[in-house]
Amino acid sequence: FFFAFCPMSKTASVQQLLAAEKKAAEIIDAAKKQRVTKLKKARSDAEAEVSSFRQKRQATFEQFAAEQASSGDSGSVAVVQQADKEIAEIRATANARKDKVSDILVQLVTKVSL
Repeated sequence: FFFAFCPMSKTASVQQLLAAEKKAAEIIDAAKKQRVTKLKKARSDAEAEVSSFRQKRQATFEQFAAEQASSGDSGSVAVVQQADKEIAEIRATANARKDKVSDILVQLVTKVSL
């Protein structure tokens, strides 16, 4: 009501509103820039953390692989020795029973059923 009679105060009010809008837009732009900056920092921090974790896991894997490779040689040697021992035992058993098995086979082959 008061503004209707005073044209100067209408312009001043409009100028004040425009200034307030401009200030609000600046605050919003600053907040957006700050948000973008925080997101970029969070992304780079996350990438650094993932890289660090990956390096630690790679080092752990390489250590495990080295341990398995070094113990794998001795383990495979032990397996081969065990297999050779078992083969030698089987051959010794076969040689000890060879004559008996041959006699049984000859008897079965030469026996005629009528």
